[in-house]
Amino acid sequence: MNIFRQETLKWLKERAPKEGSPVLSVYLNIDPSVPANAKGGYKTILDQMLARIEKEIANDGNLRNHFKEDSQWILKEVETLIPGGKTLVAFCDVSEKLTYKEEVPLRFPNIVLYEELPYIRPILEAMDEYERYVICLLDSEKARLFLFSFGQLEEIQDTVSLAPVKYRKTVGTDHLRSQTIFQRRAETWTNWFLKDTSNRIYDLIEDSKAQYIILMGPTEITSELFRLLPKALQEKVVARLRMSIKAKPEEVLEVILPVVEERERATELRIVTDLITTASKMSTTSDKAVIGINPTLDVINQGRAYLLVYPSGTQIKGYFCPKCEVLLDHPPEGGKCPYCLTSLETVDDLIWLASEKVLASGGKIEEVKSEDASKQLLAHGIIGAFLR
Repeated sequence: MNIFRQETLKWLKERAPKEGSPVLSVYLNIDPSVPANAKGGYKTILDQMLARIEKEIANDGNLRNHFKEDSQWILKEVETLIPGGKTLVAFCDVSEKLTYKEEVPLRFPNIVLYEELPYIRPILEAMDEYERYVICLLDSEKARLFLFSFGQLEEIQDTVSLAPVKYRKTVGTDHLRSQTIFQRRAETWTNWFLKDTSNRIYDLIEDSKAQYIILMGPTEITSELFRLLPKALQEKVVARLRMSIKAKPEEVLEVILPVVEERERATELRIVTDLITTASKMSTTSDKAVIGINPTLDVINQGRAYLLVYPSGTQIKGYFCPKCEVLLDHPPEGGKCPYCLTSLETVDDLIWLASEKVLASGGKIEEVKSEDASKQLLAHGIIGAFLR
């Protein structure tokens, strides 16, 4: 399970439209932890979304045949899929030899579109929202650059190096002078190398829009590199860690994860604290946030929730209207929907349906995993939301 590489996004963004040859874009929730997906329920959802597209283009024979070829490709891929991620993202134009699929550790709303260009807006928005780290692992001669995002570590560049200074031991009166020249040359080479590495970090920050930097290697080398970084990049450095240049990617990941997790805990705590504070100051003229099950469901049903905040692993039983998709934490008298009088269905995980509805309306979700933030949230109403 990976996340989108920079070159993949570049390839998708720069693909020119082909007349009469649309691209099938699919975002399909395949999360194995969702009970509805345990028996391949996501296949039924995909069938329904594809059927809607086919109905829309029924009067265009050429386009319908083209769509059938593309839809058969994605159906075949999903039929043999063993889900490991949360969302399957796929792009397909078989006639132009464009077939791409990736399981990602992110939740996207279920989407199927058939348009001239690949629909990558959800990916770009997610990349803007999630924190990204540039990791530079180096010694006095080599540097390796990594990008950490969405829980995945990707090595961006192969090991780079500058020619090391060769030192040959001499004898006689010239020994001291030769040693001084050698040290001066070594310092010059190292300075050039670190400046080059600083430039590479800058370029990667610009390309990836990463927010943070972690420097890894001998203390004296990471300290000197930090000194050479522009002030704007120095402010992005969140840790300097010791690590061998020969470390495997999984070893790098193991060392940086505690740093990343600590920052994530701090971010979650800040979001929950802001939610509780803002909701407590709510006025009838300027609503910015709500907290509590009933108020939160109310704003979700109205399509006003911008960011839904809820504790990971918590489930709430509730009710769902299959016709107008209203969510309720308790049924009205008679068990009918208060808006369309359809019989309500009982659901075991109301939070899941609420989060799906927020995503489908273009909102965001924050699944709180840290213990301190979760305790605060549970003590103040379990779920809440910032409003549009």
